[in-house]
Amino acid sequence: MPVFSQRELENITASIFRAAGAPQDLAQQVADVLVDNHLAGHDSHGILRIPEYLKSIVDGEIVPTARPEVLQETPNSALISGHWALGQVTGLYAADLAIAKAKAHGVAVVSVVQAAHTGRLAAFTDRAARQDVVMFMVIGTVDRPMTAPYGGAAAVLGTNPIAVSMPNPAGAPVTLDIATSAIAAGKVKVAKARHQQLPPNVILDKHGQPSVNPQDFLDGGFLLPFGGHKGYALAVMAELLSGPLIGAEAYPGVTARSGIFIFAMDAQLFRPKSDYASALAHRLGQIKGVPPAAGFDEVLVPGEPEARVRAQRAREGIPIPDDTWSAVCNAAHSVGLKLEN
Repeated sequence: MPVFSQRELENITASIFRAAGAPQDLAQQVADVLVDNHLAGHDSHGILRIPEYLKSIVDGEIVPTARPEVLQETPNSALISGHWALGQVTGLYAADLAIAKAKAHGVAVVSVVQAAHTGRLAAFTDRAARQDVVMFMVIGTVDRPMTAPYGGAAAVLGTNPIAVSMPNPAGAPVTLDIATSAIAAGKVKVAKARHQQLPPNVILDKHGQPSVNPQDFLDGGFLLPFGGHKGYALAVMAELLSGPLIGAEAYPGVTARSGIFIFAMDAQLFRPKSDYASALAHRLGQIKGVPPAAGFDEVLVPGEPEARVRAQRAREGIPIPDDTWSAVCNAAHSVGLKLEN
């Protein structure tokens, strides 16, 4: 299993997207986000995605030279078209605009249409939290439907992720970032690359039968919502916020795709930063101070596991499964680059 430094993996990733037609700055933005996802321990949203993104470029679903554009805005809001740019480029553009508006005016709401796959939402919400902005972000069905509704026997929703990040002046952002499906599709692909089985009760095969084999999902199966009716209800709300509310279906080429919905708020809107920081530290301390249950060493807060993996991988490097690296090398070869396999 090859191991890369952050800089090495960023350079490799950027070079692939440059070869696929992206300008240097856009290729670097994609590389920064994908590698940041690896640093956080979420390999499902890292370079594993390169082959599918290159295929989407070939198929015309992603325009590597495109740049997002504001279609309409007020001091507190904006409607953005991603113009089918690389999704990480669009995610960064939308997040940065929401951050700027929230810091200038207290709160902001930003919506995006014509958006390609952005990947892990915490890459964008954490970016806000590190600038003292609270951010809530949801995306609906951005690819083929792959999740069944509660009580249903066919897929109609995406993984419909939800992310919220809170600034933490004393450390890493406190971040919730979850798929509303029982498992993210990318984590199914990671399990396949690692030759691992899935947990029970997260996928059904194409015949509607329970399975723990990742290939059964990739061969036409579908995901289940997490937590039964609760995860399903959250998925529906993500779908409605990022679809009908913002009018995603009204824009060309958005067939079966929702958009992005972002709400951002200056963390100092209601109280001084020092008061917020003190209260946050006190409450997090109370939560983490609870005695651990049997089988646990300690109580963690959301975002803490990622912060620990980030520190470890910054020191020791980022491991890439052999199957993933082989697929990336093949994808690079398809755009004229030769990587050592």
